Amino acid sequence: MSVCGEHAVLIVTRRIEGTSTSVARRRVELVCGLSTGHTGPHHDGVNDERWEAQQGRKQTLLRHEDDDDWTQ
Repeated sequence: MSVCGEHAVLIVTRRIEGTSTSVARRRVELVCGLSTGHTGPHHDGVNDERWEAQQGRKQTLLRHEDDDDWTQ
């Protein structure tokens, strides 16, 4: 079985308290592990992330997460 192999980058941001600023908390490289020619969204099984993208274009995904337990 041949895998899709489309790529995306997920950037997770967090807010800096007391400001209107958000900073990148982490960056995750995603790779679709579904079979070539699949229908529906791409899926990275290692990180359990799904995304929509045109074939051949590396999609950048942004997700904001506020986590009170996160420390620098």
